[in-house]
Amino acid sequence: MAWSFLPPWIDLESVSLSLDLPARTTLKRVAVATLATSAATGATALRLTLAPALLRVAFEPYLVIDLPPPLGDMGLQQVEYDLRSGAMTPNVFYTGGLVRVGKEAAEDEARAFLRGLVTSTPMAIPPYDPTTDPDLVLTVRQVLSNLEAEGGGVAFRGASLSARATLREELAGAVGRDGFRIPAGATIVARVDVEGTTRAELEASPRVKRIQVDCSSVVLRKDGVDQADVRRFIVRRGGEITVEQVEPLGALGQAAGLESLVRLFGALATGGDAAALDPRRIEPSVVEGLVKEEIARALRPALVDWVQQNAEIVVGMDLRQVLGITDGAGVA
Repeated sequence: MAWSFLPPWIDLESVSLSLDLPARTTLKRVAVATLATSAATGATALRLTLAPALLRVAFEPYLVIDLPPPLGDMGLQQVEYDLRSGAMTPNVFYTGGLVRVGKEAAEDEARAFLRGLVTSTPMAIPPYDPTTDPDLVLTVRQVLSNLEAEGGGVAFRGASLSARATLREELAGAVGRDGFRIPAGATIVARVDVEGTTRAELEASPRVKRIQVDCSSVVLRKDGVDQADVRRFIVRRGGEITVEQVEPLGALGQAAGLESLVRLFGALATGGDAAALDPRRIEPSVVEGLVKEEIARALRPALVDWVQQNAEIVVGMDLRQVLGITDGAGVA
């Protein structure tokens, strides 16, 4: 489904924001009950997931609803909010104790917690469609502000985004006869690690540290020929690329195992003696590493050029600043 802040050829299925809450963090007190992160583990991951018809707030591990003995404690795993009907569905369960009472009251408080998150936003009045919200970024910022207020000003640590999308049209970039293309219909799953430890830092100037991209197909073109299909790669700030999964294409892919990698390296190599790679005398891991380095070297200029040419493709965001890619392809 098309979203107003994205070009129409990107079909975004869902996007999630993950934040870390410190252990033993109290988020809310109601009468004798305390809603807090676990003391038995490290940080608790809070994940906000937004889809066209759903907002989900999930915790891993679950939040603890602490009650005085002999009342049994409870856990809150997640709360789902149907953006069309306004229905809120909490997942609350008992974790121990002799007297198990108060679950319905705990569920009501979980709903109140979620209502507090969406207050003062268009989400608070169903039906709400995030795909048509012209101020979606501002809406999400308000949710984060409400979350901080609900938690009594708790400081979040670390942030990451994840998204799943399908391309309706081919996406391509090239420098000369080298480049890449992602065919129409390809699915992309991306995880983005963001710099900054506070809400203010994340809102003021989001800076990407690392993006892991899993794609059903990213075709690398070298010297005008499709040479390899890259399935997973990592982009670091400044545009540096690390290739993790790759498959040779065409005649190169028809050769068996190591030989196909040697042939692919020969097709990609821009320096050195590719003929010196004798499959009988070299470790497969060495050849694979060389191939991935050559692919990354060939892919980076086309990626940097594409970012510079499409810097404002996401409404309200400059990809050059977010990714640290300057006009000279340096690090910002």
